[in-house]
Amino acid sequence: MFGQRAKIGRYLQFIGDSKHVQNVKGPMHREMVHFQDHFIGDTLSADNWLATVTNATIAVNHAYPGGWALITTSAGQDNESCFLATPLAWEDDMKAICEARILSTDVSGVALYFGFSDATLEGTPDMPIDYADGTLAAAADNAVGFICDFDDSVNGINSIVAVGVNGTTLETAIDSAVDWEDGAIHILRVELNPDGDAVFFLDGKRIGFMPTALTSGTMLCIITGVANRDAGADTVYIDRVDGWQDEYIVL
Repeated sequence: MFGQRAKIGRYLQFIGDSKHVQNVKGPMHREMVHFQDHFIGDTLSADNWLATVTNATIAVNHAYPGGWALITTSAGQDNESCFLATPLAWEDDMKAICEARILSTDVSGVALYFGFSDATLEGTPDMPIDYADGTLAAAADNAVGFICDFDDSVNGINSIVAVGVNGTTLETAIDSAVDWEDGAIHILRVELNPDGDAVFFLDGKRIGFMPTALTSGTMLCIITGVANRDAGADTVYIDRVDGWQDEYIVL
């Protein structure tokens, strides 16, 4: 009936015959902005992404089922970084959310960051946040996301860790206590609120809350950064990236 609504606590699952036909009658009108890339095009979209490379390659490969973006480091280039970033179009005041499904082929060979950052770092190819030489450090002034860094001697060399930097001040990292194994796929998700707080989800499970993770009102990009941590060439596969936020309303 009109005026009624259903609140779903987890998800809707279509089963039986409903899986094989169009299963929604009438238009679905999203209230939030939604960006999504499954990387199934012939090339990486220059409208959606800025690819910054230093002795590395970033390319799409739709020969893999469903399409992937590949970030491949170069052999012999220890600690050099590269990035795949959206434009600065996201903000905590709009309750921005980012999520990615990522596979790391050789965890011991890379530092991996996924989340938000206040810069695409095209001028200075440094990781937004990482554990270079075993010490937590940030090149970005404001950033919040996940890192898995082989140099991370504090939390364990392949532990997935939630991190943030607020106006150049590093926040206390949150160790998920989940190790990223070679060839494993994980879904990383960061949710922001208008106070600059962050909630972190790993594979659909909440693993931590970080108050004032970054400076509220800062324009952000969604970014994946990869740095080489050994002498070999290693590849990180990005299956998809999603971003959501409320629509901007001018009163």
